[in-house]
Amino acid sequence: MTRLDDVRHSPGTSRTSAIAVSLAALWALAFVIEKSTGSAGPSFFILLLAVVVHGTATLGLRGIATFFVVTMLVSFLLEALSIATGFPFGLFVHHMAMPRPLGVPLIVPPSYAVHGYLGWRVACAILRCEDAGPSALRLLGAPLLAAFVIPGFDLVVDPMGATVAHTWSYAHPSGYFGVPLSNFLGWIVTSWTMIQAYALVEALVLRAERRAHPSTALRLVPALAWALIGLQFAIDLLRGPGGMANVAGRNFLVADIAEASLIAGLFAMVPPALAAATAILSTQDRALRR
Repeated sequence: MTRLDDVRHSPGTSRTSAIAVSLAALWALAFVIEKSTGSAGPSFFILLLAVVVHGTATLGLRGIATFFVVTMLVSFLLEALSIATGFPFGLFVHHMAMPRPLGVPLIVPPSYAVHGYLGWRVACAILRCEDAGPSALRLLGAPLLAAFVIPGFDLVVDPMGATVAHTWSYAHPSGYFGVPLSNFLGWIVTSWTMIQAYALVEALVLRAERRAHPSTALRLVPALAWALIGLQFAIDLLRGPGGMANVAGRNFLVADIAEASLIAGLFAMVPPALAAATAILSTQDRALRR
């Protein structure tokens, strides 16, 4: 009888996998603490490190480095293009207090890479194409599905980020608590472009050798992280946010925006996370029955 997790691992691979899972757990703890206290902290940078280590364990160091280069470059160019011309997100301006080359804060491309990686891995798990190698699903199907999975993150965080925190603002606020439809369409375009670009590079250039099958715990990390990110505003609601937010002459209760963001997470991020986790666990179950 062959167990899925019994495939041979080198000591280095096993250590990398354990570190990735531990970092993900540390991120989850830091993330919940930050949301509970309403204070900024290092959780994003812990998540970034967890993603890098996770990618090293699953794609190899060259693979995850390429993923970050491709996704950061594509997202930077499309953000800068939209700031200048309005395509693909619509006209908008960032207000973060940090260097903003071509109007794009330095933190933005790494954020696309981190959340793009998580959403892409969720899509790969759903389609059962997690392993690198020649596969139409991994080359074409996963980027297309990821194009609609990844923007779920934006659907959850944008109203609080733009309308409440005023971290960025739109020239023509409308739609979803001041966040226009063009912004979400831009996320679909950007998500597909950056993941499709990486998939092409992986297939044509990297040609990575098949790696040992990762542990179930490691495979579940992106799905569990995706679900937690989607449910983050449940913590805000427990804190009882007060006050009003104003955009384009329209007033909104901050509590209503937080509740709407939680609703969005429940229906936009939790279902693909559950589908991915179910696919992973069902694969494990089939392996145990052999």
